[in-house]
Formats: sequence, C-alpha cells, structure tokens
Amino acid sequence: MDKSTLGGLVAGWGMVALAIILGGVGFGPYIDIPSVVIVFGGTIAVTAGQFEGKDLKRIIPAFKVALNEVKVEPLPELVEKIVFYATEIKKHGVMQIEQKVLQETNPFFKEAFQLLVDGTKPDVLKPLMELKLEHMNKRHTIMIGIFGNMGGTAGAMGMIGTLVGLVAMLANLSDPAAVGPAMAVALLTTMYGALLGTLFAGLVESKLSQKHNVEVTACEVIIQGATMIAAEESIGNIKMQLNSILVEVVE
Repeated sequence: MDKSTLGGLVAGWGMVALAIILGGVGFGPYIDIPSVVIVFGGTIAVTAGQFEGKDLKRIIPAFKVALNEVKVEPLPELVEKIVFYATEIKKHGVMQIEQKVLQETNPFFKEAFQLLVDGTKPDVLKPLMELKLEHMNKRHTIMIGIFGNMGGTAGAMGMIGTLVGLVAMLANLSDPAAVGPAMAVALLTTMYGALLGTLFAGLVESKLSQKHNVEVTACEVIIQGATMIAAEESIGNIKMQLNSILVEVVE
C-alpha cells in the first residue's frame, strides 16, 4: 500500500469533514441530490463519452496502482543487478544466467534478458524493447489522461450546476421557499466539483504520472544495460553508462 496516496486521500477528505463538523450544522445541509446528479453523474457520462470502453475498464485497476507501492526496483539496485548479470555472462557465458532470468518478477526485465539468453543481437534487442516501452507508455498515458480529464470535467460540471441553480433561484425570487434549494444546488455543485476534481481525480492523476515516470526510467535502464551486454561492452563501461542515467534522474 502506498501510504502517501492513501494518506493524502484520507487527510484531504478528513479535513473537509472536520470543517463541516466544526461548522456546527452537520452533514445534512451539504447533501443535495440534484448537485450529486449534475457533478458525479455528469462527470461519469462525459468521461464515458470521451474514451473507449476498453480503456474505461482499466479505471479501477489504475486506481489500485495509485494506491499500491510501485513494483519497480529502486534504480541503484537495478543497476547493480544488471552489472551482476553482465559480470556473470563475462565470466561464465550467457547460459549461466538463464535460470536466474526465469525467476525474475519484473516482466520487462525478464523479457529483455531472455532475449539476451536467446542470443539476440543488440541491433534487434534494442528496437524490440523500445517498441514494448512505447506501447506501455501509450497505455499509461491514456489512463493518466482519463483521470486528468475527469478532474477537469468535474470542475466544469460544478460550474454548470452553479448556473443551473442560479437560473432556478432567479426564476423563483418571488417564492422565498424555492430560493433556498436553488441556492443549495448553485453552491454545492461547485463544492462537489472541486472535491471530486482535486481530492480524487487530481490526486490519482498526479500519483499515476509519478509512478509512470519511475517505471519508464527503469525500463530505459534495462534497455540500455541489456543492449550493452549484448554488444559485449566492458563491465566498467556498462556501469558508467547506467550510473549516468541515475545522475540525470537525481539532477
């Protein structure tokens, strides 16, 4: 479980709940069905219309990714492992690493080094793995985009609800009993839109983007390392090249 994601969600919503409680009027006045329909229903409808069904099915898995710790090894450890594999191959040959590669849990790493075991040349290995990385990047970008669009749509639906409430209020100024409910729609839709856009969609979008960047960098390290091993580069050169990527990331 990613404690920062969970902590952000719980703390954000908790602060809002605490503010409502301290306001002294309870949660009742903050619950308005028309506002819920406009913001939540509208956001779902617009999001469903913007993306393909196959991508929408991945919203829940993507949310789970945001809640869980990233499965990629820390980059320094990943570099050490690649250097270890390179050393084993230099000393004992490529077949020495076959069983270890089969036990790898990172699919990207496993596929790249299985290509090494199969004797794939560097000019073939690198394009294959870069193509795989490109497809992964497209999948991740779509999911990040879904939550980004969801955040923007929620804010827009909040504004639409505000206008709906204001029109209803102005149309019923002669009826004091109707002004209150119309004003509630006007105010609460803005509140709901801001909450959904910021404390859910925006938070998930940001976390998915960060985890995507970490995974892409790890994949780039794997591609570079596997390609250099396939090209029979020296251990020192492999270590230097991979460590230079780590320096770029830190900077």
